[in-house]
Amino acid sequence: MITQQEINDFAEYDREDKINDLKDYTPLDMVKEFATAMDHPLDEKYGYSRKLEGLRWLLLKEEYSEVRDADGPQELLKELADLVYVTYGYAATYGWDLDEAVRRVHASNMSKLGPRGKPLKRPDGKVLKGSHYWKPDLSDLV
Repeated sequence: MITQQEINDFAEYDREDKINDLKDYTPLDMVKEFATAMDHPLDEKYGYSRKLEGLRWLLLKEEYSEVRDADGPQELLKELADLVYVTYGYAATYGWDLDEAVRRVHASNMSKLGPRGKPLKRPDGKVLKGSHYWKPDLSDLV
């Protein structure tokens, strides 16, 4: 049963202070905090549960749909953040360091620059892999 003190403590909860307290957290830190508080699985062996895998895919699909259906820039930004959050949750479920994976993928993406430091692009604007491109090695993260 919830006590009156717990109700009073919650009423005094300051949203801005909580947000400021998170400034030094990475996305993975925040998602792990949430997963722990919500009793969600963390650091599980990949592929051990079809049910868990199904849930993770369902959550990604739901968030993607909400991004696609967002109405206006503020809602779109919120839904994009939710999609990233759920993606981090997927990685945290299996103990994958998505923060480090993103750093490595970013470095790899930057290697797509052409020999003169300029991007090579298709007519539609997609950046192509140049001669200096290297694939990120994530083998130690899974």
